[in-house]
Amino acid sequence: MLVLALACGASLLLAAPQPIDAQSRKTPTAQVEVSKRATSLPGPRYAWVPMPAQLEAEFDRRVQDPNLRTRLQAALDKALQAKGYRRSDDLRQADVAVAYRVGVRDVQQATVRDTKGPSAANASALECTRDGCSQIVVQSANGTPKIRVDTVDSVEGGLMVEVLQPNDIRVLWRSLYRGSVRAGKAGKVDLDAVARQTLAELPRAP
Repeated sequence: MLVLALACGASLLLAAPQPIDAQSRKTPTAQVEVSKRATSLPGPRYAWVPMPAQLEAEFDRRVQDPNLRTRLQAALDKALQAKGYRRSDDLRQADVAVAYRVGVRDVQQATVRDTKGPSAANASALECTRDGCSQIVVQSANGTPKIRVDTVDSVEGGLMVEVLQPNDIRVLWRSLYRGSVRAGKAGKVDLDAVARQTLAELPRAP
């Protein structure tokens, strides 16, 4: 399941939908942005702090699913521990706090279908002006205009992780993962891979 996360004390919406080409119809797309960088962190011990949902995307039943949240946090734990961090259940004993928020949304995007073969002949039968021929409207068999548009259903989301100074909730490091996947395949997303990519630029534990 792809997820969207929101910064502590701030709102980050999903990126605007991008045009879909043939390749992006086949494979998930993702990008990671580190908006708060650090060369080192205060220590290796971390504790999770809860971040309450605020926006509509965060209340989606798919990311409110306890099983999904357990799997997601386990994936993040695994990625953090691979960098040398050790989890503590007591925030008072932790060197840093870690927080995230999640949400998803469904998106339908329309794309123009290329006209090839017989349909190309139909398209050329339309009257063209000096501004060019339509790439969307073609003539049907009975000679009436016909729209040729494909729609692609996808799930968009992301994961934001913040590392905080426990005593004053100051942000030390922040990364946002955003991505999309074809509808029906959202449950097949590798959460371990998402966690690793999100935390790729996190400094290793001191």
